[in-house]
Amino acid sequence: MIRIKDVLSVLEEAFPPLLAETWDHSGLQVGDPNATCTGVLVAVEATESTVEECARKGYNLLVTHHPILFHPLYRITPTTYQERTIALALCKGITIYAAHTNADNAWDGLNRMLLPYFDVQKTEALEEVTERVSKLSVMVPSENADSLKNALFAAGAGRIGQYEKCAYTFVGEGQFKPLSGANPYIGTEGSISKVTEACVSVLVPNERLGVVLAALREAHPYEEPAYDVIPLKNGRSDAASGLIATLLQPITEDEALKRIASIEQVKSVSHSLPLGRSVQRVAVVTGSGGSFMNKAIARGADLLLTGEARYNDYLDAQGRILLVTVGHWESEQPARALFHRMITQKIPNFAVETAETDINPIQYKR
Repeated sequence: MIRIKDVLSVLEEAFPPLLAETWDHSGLQVGDPNATCTGVLVAVEATESTVEECARKGYNLLVTHHPILFHPLYRITPTTYQERTIALALCKGITIYAAHTNADNAWDGLNRMLLPYFDVQKTEALEEVTERVSKLSVMVPSENADSLKNALFAAGAGRIGQYEKCAYTFVGEGQFKPLSGANPYIGTEGSISKVTEACVSVLVPNERLGVVLAALREAHPYEEPAYDVIPLKNGRSDAASGLIATLLQPITEDEALKRIASIEQVKSVSHSLPLGRSVQRVAVVTGSGGSFMNKAIARGADLLLTGEARYNDYLDAQGRILLVTVGHWESEQPARALFHRMITQKIPNFAVETAETDINPIQYKR
């Protein structure tokens, strides 16, 4: 029996929620993760049409790229598509889950889906993704160090990439003097005590910090544990905000534009004035990536491929970089194939389909 949360675990292993931007609202949007999963429909958007299709096919999990609850919802009425979609999902028993900027920022995430249209030699991060973690260091009597570490690990501390139960411990001498009214584990009131203590340091995801500190206080033998918490700005090796691909051979700007025009579902390609030079370094940022242009230029990119940009971005690109946009939805629709592949690789012989009713909300007329 496959439960909805089993499918969500697969997605969150591939696209850790911590990779999402702080302004994003990825994750479970509507529904019960403990319910048995009858099948999965993948789409860019949660709309009335994709929810209806999900129910019609007998599935109860809709996985989308864009969150339906991106903005606060204060009522559920028939007024907006958002309200109608959520009401319909609740009535039909459809769970909605979104993997948005965490799928964008994953090293093997959405940005990489546009690279097969080029002959790539190597890829690197356009912008480093910073971990939202803190370093917790706590002093504890040496004989209690292992039990305390186990309590911290159980609460969610000590994970680094694909390693768990990570800690650094060194031994030193702790000193303290219990004041009147104290109830010391070691020592006596009014006297200085010197104790052989271990300093245990672990990394803690910021969203687990409260839970970890509660576990620390519960497991620590001292009445007043001595600890410090330091926010970190460590870069992640498994993530990137945008990618830069170095091509095997330089290609002309015209050839680059032809390859981009061949991307599935792309109806129109817009670009800044050509520079009249070859292209060997291509920056890719799906969605609204025009704001990454200066970063791409600083990293030596010849071309920035994204979904959409502002009018002035095309002006600012002149003489500096070839800015190419293909449409927001068009640049992110490969998320459907990405989600489909991730789920079926981990849960074979399970019903996963791409939504037929998931269409670009922006239509073109020639």
